[in-house]
Amino acid sequence: MDEDLLRSVDLLKENEEQIRNDAENALLTVCQNILSHPNDKKYREVRLDHPLVTTKLLPALGGIECLFDIGFVETTDCLSLPQEAPLSKLQSLQKLLSKSSFTKTSVTKDPTLYNLIPLTFTVEENRFYKSIIDNFQKVLQYEDASLQEKAKKVIPIVDLEIATMTRLRQLHKHVKLNQIAPDKSVKKQYSEDDIDDVKDIFLMELLHWFKYKFFTWVDSPKCTACFSDCKHQNTVPPDDPRCSQIEIHKCTKCGTRVKFPRYIDPEPLLTLRRGRCGEWVNVFTLLCRTLGYDARCVHDETDHVWTEVWSIHEKRWIHLDPCEDVMDRPLMYEKGWKKKLTYIIAYSKDEVQDVTWRYTRNILGVLRRRDISCESKLIQFIESLNKYRQSSPSYSATRRQYVIKRRLLELVELIHVPNKQNSDDNESYGGRSTGSYEWRLARGEISESKSKVNYSWDISNYGEAFHLQYSIINDVYMITDNSDKTLMDISGWQNGTNEIEGGMFRKEEHDWKVTYLSRSPGATSGKVKWCFVVTKPNLYVRTFHLQATIKTFHEANVSWEVEAIFDNANQNKSVILPISDVSNYHTDQLKGAVKLILTVTVSGGQGNCAWQHAQIFRQSLESKDDKSLVINIELENR
Repeated sequence: MDEDLLRSVDLLKENEEQIRNDAENALLTVCQNILSHPNDKKYREVRLDHPLVTTKLLPALGGIECLFDIGFVETTDCLSLPQEAPLSKLQSLQKLLSKSSFTKTSVTKDPTLYNLIPLTFTVEENRFYKSIIDNFQKVLQYEDASLQEKAKKVIPIVDLEIATMTRLRQLHKHVKLNQIAPDKSVKKQYSEDDIDDVKDIFLMELLHWFKYKFFTWVDSPKCTACFSDCKHQNTVPPDDPRCSQIEIHKCTKCGTRVKFPRYIDPEPLLTLRRGRCGEWVNVFTLLCRTLGYDARCVHDETDHVWTEVWSIHEKRWIHLDPCEDVMDRPLMYEKGWKKKLTYIIAYSKDEVQDVTWRYTRNILGVLRRRDISCESKLIQFIESLNKYRQSSPSYSATRRQYVIKRRLLELVELIHVPNKQNSDDNESYGGRSTGSYEWRLARGEISESKSKVNYSWDISNYGEAFHLQYSIINDVYMITDNSDKTLMDISGWQNGTNEIEGGMFRKEEHDWKVTYLSRSPGATSGKVKWCFVVTKPNLYVRTFHLQATIKTFHEANVSWEVEAIFDNANQNKSVILPISDVSNYHTDQLKGAVKLILTVTVSGGQGNCAWQHAQIFRQSLESKDDKSLVINIELENR
């Protein structure tokens, strides 16, 4: 390893702790940005007047020296890393800093807990009980004050508070609008009681920011030599106690082997900001605890993790999946992902809880698959762990009483009442959205078959003009008034559709910094339908206006059409108009319609990547004015 680089890293250690930490985090950020975006010039330049230089690196002995040692050169007004500079030096610096910054004491395992494991007769049962203890002890890392202080620095609290207030105003407007003109097509309406608690709505904004602006999903890292795609080859034991394992990925072009450490310690992930569901939930749960929420990690034995947060307003635990930007939809895994659930265990600093029954409506099917341990033995084991934790000398009596009352509320909620209607039972759920298509399809968490969502937009609820916008960057629909103020929004592109075919999904390309909808690999075509209805008998459609962005490559095709139905009693009589140009389409030929069905079909393309050669709503992830879809419908009285 470069002796000059070793010397500069040693110099960093001579600074005061805060100055050293700031400099090390700044250097790690520079390295990670370049390694993640090796061809992007903006990440290879650091302006001399940038706060990262003036407030983080210049005050630290060895800070600027590290940049020069890895190949940066000084130009007129910035430090720049030439394109021909080897990335191996950045990797060396990243590794040195990761080791030197590991000063936080790991959570000490309490060996006494392992004595609580009941007599077991199988290796699998013993492994299961040990994993419960390991996870129960691991969540204590989120209580580290210094770690929470570091986590607080990455959360844009003010921006999220502003977004929360904006959402609150939108919800209040929607409530008032619904009181005036109820939308019968929407199954669940908001009421004033639903929007009383700002903390719960702040969670929505935190969840959305985390997925789209903070953390990045990684199936395989890019090759550090030629920047081509890699494929997983094997896994090796880690030499870093903060990792559970090291994945080895091999470049499909040049054969270079790239290491991808799977961190179980959330501290380095605050800088790296990438991984799969384990890393996502690890950091997201830490952020929730940092912000004062009672949060816990939820482990699904069929291979997934997510977070639950206790809502003081609702008096219940709320499901949050940061990978999917989904809140309070616990049946998503069983109904949408088609998971065959077994054991789902939640871990907090206070207790362990078997929460499987919150996530299933197929009680008997789940019980048949729960064959690792006897049910009574598992219950007794969990009770012994909770009693041990809550009986520790440092555990307050007040907290113990609070947790007992909270647990009683939860146990009542988890009791399954046969034939009881649940608002989630009849909702539509899509497949998993994160991870490569092949990976999700292999896990059985998505399907290529036709999906009938059955959502219809009631355009007569908003007077004589209906304005709808969809942003693919934020993945949200917005109904606006004539002054462009948002009246209502729906997150998730599929939740505003009527029907989907061909495994259509939202694709993000982080190397090209674009996002779009495309059909699934292997599907010869894909289709999306949106439905707009007029439920008020005194109104009908006068004009229809459409704007949408599309992009095609290699002889692919995107076609649009709109169907108008003029009589609800006889929907076989309709008019279908093809739309040749969606950049600015306007027609009055649908006048008198009471129902419109807008359909887009993707097909064609060449080779193995034909599925992504027809792209709907393609936008740059850095676009600030994203109106991927705009629909304006004017109505008039009969």
